Amino acid sequence: MLGKLEEEEVEKLLKEQYIGRLGCHAHGVSYIVPINYVYRSGTVYAHSAPGQKIRMMRSNPQVCFQIDQIRDTFNWKSVVCWGKFEEITDTSEKQNVLQGIIHRMMPLTNTPSEQPSHGTGKTDAHDEEIIVFKIVLHLKTGRFEVNDRSN
Repeated sequence: MLGKLEEEEVEKLLKEQYIGRLGCHAHGVSYIVPINYVYRSGTVYAHSAPGQKIRMMRSNPQVCFQIDQIRDTFNWKSVVCWGKFEEITDTSEKQNVLQGIIHRMMPLTNTPSEQPSHGTGKTDAHDEEIIVFKIVLHLKTGRFEVNDRSN
């Protein structure tokens, strides 16, 4: 059975997942890349090194964001969102976002000794090589497929 996710299910999936795909478009080129993220109150928070996606989002801040939960070919959920890229420049806010991402990722590591290569120190929010940003979502939609016979 195919269906549409209710708003509550869309919000739940956005909060549960931690890897999404960010789509941006500028100068006639489209680009999609996976990112780690944290979701809070209608906003996706993430970070990046300088590069193509940052250049493209600075040029055209209108972006698309997609996540999914796939159990198998016939049992999945997918959410697609549209929003606006905003770079975070306030040092305190940058540090809070970086810490939020780290706290979200650390339980998913293989060993307690694994550490991210960035974002853990007090000075990382000042590091110009770490760009912290948010995507303020203005439209969200979700779909699912459930195969009742596969349970």
